[in-house]
Amino acid sequence: MFKDLSMRIFLGHLVAYVVVTALCAAVNLWLSPGMLWFPWVLIGWGVAVAVHAFALLLRKTRRRERIFIDRKARAFAVHLFAYVAVVLVLLFVNLTVTPKVWWFYWVALGWGAGVLAQGACVFLRKRKAPASAARQAEVKQVESKSEAAPQARAAEAKAESLMRVQRFSISVLEGRQGSSRRAACSAPETGSPALSISPS
Repeated sequence: MFKDLSMRIFLGHLVAYVVVTALCAAVNLWLSPGMLWFPWVLIGWGVAVAVHAFALLLRKTRRRERIFIDRKARAFAVHLFAYVAVVLVLLFVNLTVTPKVWWFYWVALGWGAGVLAQGACVFLRKRKAPASAARQAEVKQVESKSEAAPQARAAEAKAESLMRVQRFSISVLEGRQGSSRRAACSAPETGSPALSISPS
């Protein structure tokens, strides 16, 4: 788990969140215990940590649905999660701080338009149809032939050069054998017995 860079980044984010919010709570309770402000840090940063965790979960889950394998669909899901979380936080702030003035829905409407536009681009646009299995096999076969062609040509050239060397060697040997035969035929016989003339 700790060998994965994305997991290490998330764990560092989580540790920083816990440490900083704990320090903010200590400072708040020590300096101004009558006015609590550290919960706002806790809630705001907590939304960011939750969004980070959700994005990591979608990326690491080994499932075959589109939301897990399609990068654009996964980005839209993370965007939608962040939108809902932030709008809920703003609703809570609106109800607790300014209950007589409603303003959070302006953020919800403006940001919601962006979320809808992204969803339309991701899910309503036609996806490219995957190539058929026969077409993929044909492409792979052509690629394998193109990769094997230089090797085949090199092997043919090597075999041809070996045949030339063998032919040259055979011709040289035949030439030597012919010259040795001609020399043996033309040489006088040294081992023939001498003719003796006897007196009559």
